[in-house]
Amino acid sequence: MSLVDSVSKAIQTKIDELDKQVEAEQKEAEHQMAEAENEKAKADVQSDIKKNIEDLQSQIDDAKQQLAEVKDASEERLEHLKQAFTGS
Repeated sequence: MSLVDSVSKAIQTKIDELDKQVEAEQKEAEHQMAEAENEKAKADVQSDIKKNIEDLQSQIDDAKQQLAEVKDASEERLEHLKQAFTGS
């Protein structure tokens, strides 16, 4: 597997993990909203979940941008990306 393929795969894996986290946050929000006893509690839940999902979406956007950069990246940049996404 080439370095480009390896880095692309690592980044795509991270994107997939973050997408799953977004789905989990949305399910948790639905659960918490169903259990919230008053409007204030519901508003707090919505605010917290919205922030968490926005943070995850930002991470997904960053990873997608890095994935797009892989095609034209230098070997040095590829090594940096590989280390960032795989720890190796």
